[in-house]
Amino acid sequence: MGCSASKSGSGLSFSETWVVMAGTAVICGFVGYIVYDAIMATASELVQRLVVISPLLLIIIVHCLSTGTQISFPMPGSEPTAIHRAGGSPWGVAFLLLLLFFLISFQPSLHQLIS
Repeated sequence: MGCSASKSGSGLSFSETWVVMAGTAVICGFVGYIVYDAIMATASELVQRLVVISPLLLIIIVHCLSTGTQISFPMPGSEPTAIHRAGGSPWGVAFLLLLLFFLISFQPSLHQLIS
């Protein structure tokens, strides 16, 4: 008796219900793919920036670990004899890496500015 009924409780037949459910699944899959694509694009951009800035972070970490327990960042030129010492601080390399990071980050804007 329950199997011979062609209408379900909502007024749609079994085939109509199946089509509605399949359409809903396709729409949900499409929306899910769009959201997934946007999330992966954002994550990819963040990972690229992390890869670019990681040498700068490594330099700062090595500098902090090499100074011992106290955390101090001596600025170049703060001592009178600082100009006579070569390689006393990694700030030049850190500045160069930071400049490189910004140039890579804003590369499309710079191309538009130059062109």
